[in-house]
Amino acid sequence: MEMNFNELLLCTAFACMACDGEIAPQEVALIKSMAIDKSLFGTIDIDRELTNLVADINDKGKAFLKTFLQRLTMITLSEHEELDILRVAVKTIQADNKIEYSEIRFFKILRSNLKVNDQTILDEVEGVDETYLAQDIKADYIQLYEAYFDTIEISNLSLE
Repeated sequence: MEMNFNELLLCTAFACMACDGEIAPQEVALIKSMAIDKSLFGTIDIDRELTNLVADINDKGKAFLKTFLQRLTMITLSEHEELDILRVAVKTIQADNKIEYSEIRFFKILRSNLKVNDQTILDEVEGVDETYLAQDIKADYIQLYEAYFDTIEISNLSLE
């Protein structure tokens, strides 16, 4: 299914919200405020779509995140759009003021699917530091991907 950019941004925010295996109220509030205050997701019915996304991830588990990452690689994005995706990702990850290592690893996997260079990310995406971009000891993408999905548990998420 083809995804427009607003849907991709919302899926990015949702994936970053769920990638640590839990959904914090602050993350939900941030996504809703980005939808209302900034009209970031266009005309998407945010409450309905978040409910659908929760049902989808609870049904598919880790496969939901894997599918999102695969879809991301198939969409041609401008540098500006890639930076918007990374901005939404970082804001969502930082929303609950508790940054888990699993969230940083997910960000690294997400980032590796984009073409924008590290220096541009550091210059343009508020809240990103070297931690988000530094290579892990297991620097290889496949190892990072497998290590993330081997250690994260995704089940029974809720917006409450």
